Amino acid sequence: MFSFTHIAIIFLIALLVFGPEKLPEIARTVGKFMGDFRKASTDFQRVIQQEFSEIERQQREKEEAARQKALEASNPTAAMAPAPGTDATAPASSADGSRAEGGVNTAPPADENQTAPAGTVANTAAHDSGNTPPEQQAADVHPA
Repeated sequence: MFSFTHIAIIFLIALLVFGPEKLPEIARTVGKFMGDFRKASTDFQRVIQQEFSEIERQQREKEEAARQKALEASNPTAAMAPAPGTDATAPASSADGSRAEGGVNTAPPADENQTAPAGTVANTAAHDSGNTPPEQQAADVHPA
């Protein structure tokens, strides 16, 4: 920055070059130029700050969207929800082709013990619980 002696020397040179009549007009012009320069500088800084704020806002929105997506992926109840645009109250078909209102299956439950072959886990579990008829129990016994 300029010191007092530098400013005094510049003032004396300007007084000698331009004369006492033109010096106030030149000082006014330089003052207007400095004011315009400060205003342009302030506007430029404001625009730059707005652009950085906009970039940061967009980055936060992307991070929030990614966080929301990760939350939805980790939340199993969100995955079970019907997709947008689908009718959640439409009848759903069951494995045997029967339909019920509201997507409820009205088909009777299959008895695993009746359809499972002898010696399978289902029959063994039924045998252990005492739910197997005696003739089925005799078929389950294997000679050693």
